[in-house]
Amino acid sequence: MTRRGVRVLLLLGLIASCAAPKPSPAPAGHDAAFDCAAIQGPLSRDRFYEDNPTYTDPVDDSASWTLSTPQARGMDPGRLERASAALADLPYSWSFLVIRHDALVFERYYHGSARNQSNNVHSASKSIWGAAIGIAVDEGLIPGVDATVASTLPPRYGAVMGPETKTVRVRDLLTMTSGSQWDEDATETEIERTPDWVAATLRLPRAAAPGTRFNYSTGDSHLGSAVLTAATETTACEFVHEHLLAPLGVVAEHWGRDPQGYFSGGYNFYVTPRELAKFGLLYLHGGRWHGKQLVPADWVETSMTEQVDAGAPYGYGYDFWLRDLAGHQVAMAWGYGGQMVYIVRDLDLVVVMTTNTRDFAPDSFDGSTIVENDVLAAAR
Repeated sequence: MTRRGVRVLLLLGLIASCAAPKPSPAPAGHDAAFDCAAIQGPLSRDRFYEDNPTYTDPVDDSASWTLSTPQARGMDPGRLERASAALADLPYSWSFLVIRHDALVFERYYHGSARNQSNNVHSASKSIWGAAIGIAVDEGLIPGVDATVASTLPPRYGAVMGPETKTVRVRDLLTMTSGSQWDEDATETEIERTPDWVAATLRLPRAAAPGTRFNYSTGDSHLGSAVLTAATETTACEFVHEHLLAPLGVVAEHWGRDPQGYFSGGYNFYVTPRELAKFGLLYLHGGRWHGKQLVPADWVETSMTEQVDAGAPYGYGYDFWLRDLAGHQVAMAWGYGGQMVYIVRDLDLVVVMTTNTRDFAPDSFDGSTIVENDVLAAAR
């Protein structure tokens, strides 16, 4: 979602090229190699959000994708071209991918971007966090979603929690209902001035009783990083890659860390648009990937079912935004500036869009209009 502090306006180049590959996800048994020491950023001392540099993915993933055409998968190519033209007109657009029936039928990159460019997907990574928590719950490393944050974090954090904060559950972090007095894009500047961001977040006063009111908070998802780290007794980078990303053939190019070394929970996370698309396909298929259940099917279903009203027209599941578009229920991984993964199960469809937040601050971008008017119309 929103992310102030991104500096604007460097001039970019021309619209980039094309391709219409179709992804048959990575071959069964293929786990991508990862090295968290190489991926991790330095300990952040006073910057909650990074400046969003661009990285290059050194791995050519072409072998894990198949090419197809919109017509072959029952889509109107003219509608997709119209959507692409609308995105090309926006100076900050970087990518547009459409996957139908397990085929990447449309792929475009704009303004100098390319399929091997890895950029900050911001809060779209919160949905990946939700999946990782689900895996940890399934393995018994986290007792369940009703386990309290206080019971899972290191004991040193107990001293900074007030009585009500000690009742916050893992479920409340997943649904953004911790009740903390968090003002997105403002509270971060207070947190980043402190030596321990987890402790500072836990010290925040309560604006509502835990579990009762939706309030979007990157603080909640970053607490999830600390919970996952403590519960699994390894770094979040190691756990997320080993159990979720590497089996998809995905390796992040960069991942930020806070002053205590906790990996950024739902922000400062860099992958390519195709890697986002693979995560979307995983959830489209109920958490199953080439015959292996990576994320429990019931967790996926709960994640993409409204758990709390997030304000019309949105509901919120477990780290997924939910809404109706043109009569279709759509689950969205949504990151600041337009880092989007749309999952439309009844159409067997995944749509990915990414934008340039390195040089622009596209606060007003809303890809849902393009998805509704052109992409869903193309599928119907």
